[in-house]
Amino acid sequence: MFVSRLDRPWVGTPFPIQGFHIQSEDDIRKLGLYCKHVYVDIAKSRVPSRRLLQRLENQPAPASSPRRVRLAVNEEVYEKTRPLKQEVTIAGRLHDDISRAVDQLMDKAATGRPIVLKKAKKVTDRMVESIARNPDAFIWIARIRNKDQYTYSHSIRATIWAITFGRHLELARDRLENLALGMLLSEVGKTRLPDHILQKHGRLKEEEFEIMKKHVNYGVAILREIPDIHPEVVEVVANHHERHNGSGYPRGLKGNQIPLLGRIAGIVDFYDALTCPRHEALALSPAEAMIKLHELRDRDFQAEVVDEFIQAIGIYPTGSLIELSTGEVGVITEQNADRRLRPRVLLLLDRHKQPLRRPREIDLQKTEKDKKGRKLTIAACLPEGSYGIDLSRYRKNFIGRFLGMGNPLFRH
Repeated sequence: MFVSRLDRPWVGTPFPIQGFHIQSEDDIRKLGLYCKHVYVDIAKSRVPSRRLLQRLENQPAPASSPRRVRLAVNEEVYEKTRPLKQEVTIAGRLHDDISRAVDQLMDKAATGRPIVLKKAKKVTDRMVESIARNPDAFIWIARIRNKDQYTYSHSIRATIWAITFGRHLELARDRLENLALGMLLSEVGKTRLPDHILQKHGRLKEEEFEIMKKHVNYGVAILREIPDIHPEVVEVVANHHERHNGSGYPRGLKGNQIPLLGRIAGIVDFYDALTCPRHEALALSPAEAMIKLHELRDRDFQAEVVDEFIQAIGIYPTGSLIELSTGEVGVITEQNADRRLRPRVLLLLDRHKQPLRRPREIDLQKTEKDKKGRKLTIAACLPEGSYGIDLSRYRKNFIGRFLGMGNPLFRH
């Protein structure tokens, strides 16, 4: 069964705030220590004897207002099959391949040359395979910032979030691949926009924003010139700026008029824009971004999509800078699936905010108290760049080699 609510606040209990599945009798006994009763979400509960397929895109379009539909797909179950320290090296090399493939695609689109998707599809399929094995590795990679090619790096990061979210929803592999390729190509239409619009600092004027919005239709037109492109790939590009309440563009679709992959694309695109905007000073921490998304439930984004996305990514995703209750600062290296608020953390600064000579990793699931016997918790999620820590400088095979490298994570 999936426990979705307690009869008391989650804070002060050892249970993950996003809810959890009962795995054993010990889980039930532990619940009994804290609660008199709990609420079970039958829809999210796992029934071993059958697998339930519910395709949201088959739901009827809303009449006067968006209709709430539970977001549940359950087409394919993914388990972690490779440790992070092995997968992150593969993910780092693959990220380079993806970057080159996107650069070539954008160059061809900008110059009007025919686009061939064979290479891009191959690398996105490998990307899906990697995230299916262990999403934490590529989520590390998602922390890379490329200020010179913001549009390209944004689409790559958004693709990582999209695959991770789709994996959580247990989308079938072919649909994950279509989602990934569509997300990777979501900004291709910007190659037909004037440079002064793309490179402008600050808020666009109304007439400039109207020009910016045309990139969606430009992108769809570019993709429709590609032979045998899958309709779901075009669907992602066409709908990644539509919004649940009809306030999006280019068509002003609402509710279930927006296909499922379009809804996924919209929320991951928005989340990455919040956490990794063009101007780093405006970046929100992952926790702040999740609060913002929660405020937009059933407005810009379907409530169920927001809830599932928060469960998929977590309040403190891998690669997040956090401050512990001791005052020490570190970066989350890996999630503990059973206790999302107790991840593995690589400590970088001591309690006086001074760099450690040798960063050390702790597992908050195993280390529950500090040296003074007080409960050790995450006190805050920090915006990228806090205390001079520059995560964009880390090596892509960071996990495997970091402890022998000194500390390259600080600006000089």
